[in-house]
Amino acid sequence: MHGYASDNFFRGPKVYFAFGALAIGAASALRAMVVLPPMAGHVDAAALSAGAIYAALIFLYERWGWRWLSTLKNLNGTWAGEITSSHNGGARVPCVMRVRQRWTRMAIELETEQSRSRTTMAALYEEQPGDIGLKYEYVCEPRNLAAQTMQTHRGVCTMAIAEGTDGLRLSGDYFTGRGRETRGEVTLHRISRDFLGFGAALKREN
Repeated sequence: MHGYASDNFFRGPKVYFAFGALAIGAASALRAMVVLPPMAGHVDAAALSAGAIYAALIFLYERWGWRWLSTLKNLNGTWAGEITSSHNGGARVPCVMRVRQRWTRMAIELETEQSRSRTTMAALYEEQPGDIGLKYEYVCEPRNLAAQTMQTHRGVCTMAIAEGTDGLRLSGDYFTGRGRETRGEVTLHRISRDFLGFGAALKREN
């Protein structure tokens, strides 16, 4: 996983300050209820308790808490759809995308029959009125049995996030850099909160 940028309120410094205040308050309450043993070197046991509580809060929020205690879009799961590329005259190619997301980290993989790509950086923007989306840079590698014309290349994809009748949808466009120099469109919808393999995802989609 790599870090990702976001303009969401719940990714700002105020969240860290809030956790710090909670940790200090909890440590103070613990000190009032329990006699903490003296620490070597005159280390304040209450301060250590506050640090431990703060670390635990951050860990729990990073892994799970943000899903219920923030407005950050949760994109976790398997998505299926198709790519329409300028390569091969605009042919439509089935694709599967898997998103693994935490509070501050994310990893996106996108697969087709010919290639597999993974993200190197990403941004989730939500605070612009009418403009909620995901933007990421990726590295795409051809599969072993892919056409000889395919080669490893980089690209950028920008997709809007919208609510559909069957849940969240992603749609947008991409372009690739040197070595490929193509462009196209991507449309996806989430088919599972679990992480499905390429074949299993296409089978469920069909």
